[in-house]
Amino acid sequence: MSGIPRIKVNNYHTFFYQYEFSLLDALESQNIPAPYNCRGGYCGCCKARLLDGEVEYVQDSLVDLKDDEILTCSCRPVTHIEVELTED
Repeated sequence: MSGIPRIKVNNYHTFFYQYEFSLLDALESQNIPAPYNCRGGYCGCCKARLLDGEVEYVQDSLVDLKDDEILTCSCRPVTHIEVELTED
């Protein structure tokens, strides 16, 4: 894919990735409330479902994930993505 990845969150908020370090940083830059704790891939608090697209990991994670799960603190989009954040 060429161009800037588009990020769609919970079927309503869409924005373009601005090359922040992680998806969590990108969400925060858009004032989207995203859960987190450690920011290092250790706790799993930032776990989200990847509904569509592809991400790459920018730091290692110690959390076991299902095939459709990602850690927003540890990855960034490679293609247009659609994610579902948990709502606590």
